[in-house]
Amino acid sequence: MVIPSLLADLKALNLRDLQLGSASRKALRSTLDAAQYYLEIYNFSLDKVLSLCKLAPSEMTIVDFGGGHGLLSILAKRVGFGRVIYVDSDTEAFRTVGVLSQTLGNGPDVMIQGDARKLSEWCHKNAVCPNALLGKEFLDQIYVLDDFFGALHEVSTQMKMMFTTSATPFNNKVVRRLHKTMQKAEVGTATRKGYWQMRYNHIKSIHPDMSDREAEQWARDTRGLSYPDIDRAVEAQSPNLLLDPHNTCDPATGQWVSRILPVDDYRQLLTPYGFNLVVLPGRCNDHCRGLKAWRARRHNRRIDKAPTEEPKGFFQRRRMRKALEVAPFIYLIVS
Repeated sequence: MVIPSLLADLKALNLRDLQLGSASRKALRSTLDAAQYYLEIYNFSLDKVLSLCKLAPSEMTIVDFGGGHGLLSILAKRVGFGRVIYVDSDTEAFRTVGVLSQTLGNGPDVMIQGDARKLSEWCHKNAVCPNALLGKEFLDQIYVLDDFFGALHEVSTQMKMMFTTSATPFNNKVVRRLHKTMQKAEVGTATRKGYWQMRYNHIKSIHPDMSDREAEQWARDTRGLSYPDIDRAVEAQSPNLLLDPHNTCDPATGQWVSRILPVDDYRQLLTPYGFNLVVLPGRCNDHCRGLKAWRARRHNRRIDKAPTEEPKGFFQRRRMRKALEVAPFIYLIVS
């Protein structure tokens, strides 16, 4: 009954009355339009970490990392989780969750504006050891995942983690769509420079004597690097080799455009910290109408047949593969 009650409260919100900027209000409206779908994802994630930790909700301290509008934090408190720590580096998201929590009467117990390193510092300073961390749709944008997982390992070696990412390498339709998005980011628009042009301009500014042709080549060969790493690559004459040549990042910030990584790459990144990885398919949004709803329900029937743990045996692995091929996103469960 928690989700229906929260849904009713969300539908009753008058966004015009909330003390938010126009951009934040627009983003929140988009989220609320699919609130039932998101809440079902969050509820599944909360149930999963409960089963992994084998604790009652009231005994749990969880982290809502990259919490955005804070709906997961609000849901977790209504379910009865003992302590919820919200973390996000975005100032507008931080403000939004504060306004929503006050309006709805539920919200995170602790709010931290910052990254994984900031969370680690806060936990050590306050002697807090979270049982679980849940992260939504940001893992594929982090420039250096080694540093991110290293910081989380410092928070707790026993903490269970569950991430979602729409940059799934299994669904060919999703991969094609993301590749188009990456190409647009590389080329740019009439009003915004593309990442290739940004790299080229930077290289020419650092090496004004370099020929245009050589600078163009280095702009291609440093795709997926931030400005400091571009400088090092050119200096060492070491091109950046991407396994997926479509992947690209903003050279000014290092933020990837939904980088598509094979699951084995995630496993290799986690192995030094003693973490194990299980991948599960996420369900499609069937709270819509017409052909989209029919297609979503059909895919969900395949997804629901997949095992909920690491598949064992030929038939389980086949069901998992078929489910992942149509899943719009994946869960990465780290323990």
